[in-house]
Amino acid sequence: MRREHDFHSDAEIRKGLLSVLLAALIHYFAAGYSAMQVPIPVQPVVTSILSPLLFLGGLGLVIHGYYHRRHTYSHTVRYR
Repeated sequence: MRREHDFHSDAEIRKGLLSVLLAALIHYFAAGYSAMQVPIPVQPVVTSILSPLLFLGGLGLVIHGYYHRRHTYSHTVRYR
């Protein structure tokens, strides 16, 4: 039994997780939950729309990469 590994789906999962982490950090600092002050003023649209949108986009990449990985594994198993 041989399985071919799809590196494209792994890259999508990594990009998605990085986007989720970035969105969480942006929201944490921009919304004022941190004790540190952001040196530039942040518009409310960043915390209300853009950071959740980045979070959901990253989550979509993770789900798509996981689905693509499972789909390719089910079609590349060959028995000899």
